[in-house]
Amino acid sequence: MRLRVERLVSQGLALALSSEGKQVLVSDALPGELVDVVIEREHASYLMARATKIIEPSSRRIIPPCPYWGVCGGCDFQYAEGAYQGELKEAIVADALERTGGVKADSYVIEKQATDTLWEYRSRARFFVDLHSKEVGFLGRLSNTLVPIEHCPVLVAPLNALLADPKRLFDAARREMFANRIAKNGLVEVPAFADVEQAVLLDEEITVAVGPKHFVLTPTVFFQSNLFLLPAMGEYVSSLVVGERVMDLYSGVGTFASFVEETGRSVVAVERQKQCLAFARRNAPNATFYTEAAETWAKRQKMGVDTVIVDPPRTGLDASLPSLMASWKPGRIIYVSCSEASLARDVKRFAQEGYSIQSLRLFDLYPQTFHTESVALLARA
Repeated sequence: MRLRVERLVSQGLALALSSEGKQVLVSDALPGELVDVVIEREHASYLMARATKIIEPSSRRIIPPCPYWGVCGGCDFQYAEGAYQGELKEAIVADALERTGGVKADSYVIEKQATDTLWEYRSRARFFVDLHSKEVGFLGRLSNTLVPIEHCPVLVAPLNALLADPKRLFDAARREMFANRIAKNGLVEVPAFADVEQAVLLDEEITVAVGPKHFVLTPTVFFQSNLFLLPAMGEYVSSLVVGERVMDLYSGVGTFASFVEETGRSVVAVERQKQCLAFARRNAPNATFYTEAAETWAKRQKMGVDTVIVDPPRTGLDASLPSLMASWKPGRIIYVSCSEASLARDVKRFAQEGYSIQSLRLFDLYPQTFHTESVALLARA
């Protein structure tokens, strides 16, 4: 089947229409391209397809520079120019907000996207180790098989040093194996985190500098992996905060709580994972923390709040949270999102509570992939 791509939608899939007018979602294609595709799955309202040949390529298509592209499961957007990737991600988020959230792009301010280095930026990785074959790498594309990797162009130098000399990874994998932590595919997962100087594995602690702030963490807890852009993101979120009473839901290890806490400001943070919370108390000592699911804690929250910060997982907010948050009557809600789909859905829910999106800024924390981070500012309409 030969198709002309119209635009990119959520998850970077290219949208085209079949001769019968049915929507076809195509992987590895760019807007305007003419492609030959093979249908892989049929659904009631759309088809899933894979591009087999690019008949008329985009002028902004490039040859993926990584030799593992298409085999390794990471870095799925290497076939577009770096600057073009950012443009397309911004369009994908705006498209989701309009089609799912019912919000037109001209009704809010889209601020300049924050970008930095496109390569050697990633400080966090999950290595997979095959102790039998003595191989280390990442999982394959759409599979649970190991792709041995010698060098990854998006990792910072200390993480690539582990690939060049994997002895520490093998030792860590053996410890995990003796603790009976082995995946069903027989591989051992070893999380790692690094700054510009050193890498730590498993439950080893590291203190990383993020602008003027310092955070203590281990590779086993979540922390944004782009230390080049994270300072700008923390400072931007802090600049949006108004008032003296701030709520930080899904606070993790206290990243945003640390940036917004200051003398005279009351910061209450909620995080369900106890391991994260233990680090958060060290990283943001002036905040008050609660260990509970955000939606459970919110049902008991009665006091008024000036600003609410939410940074939920990819699934977005629990359906009960927008109305609960609105009952606190915050002047602002700052929504940090890693998924345009759940962001658009939740923005629509907030609109039903009288809150509309005022501004949006993207932070390209994950170049060469379709993932991005969005910071949306919502206020009473």
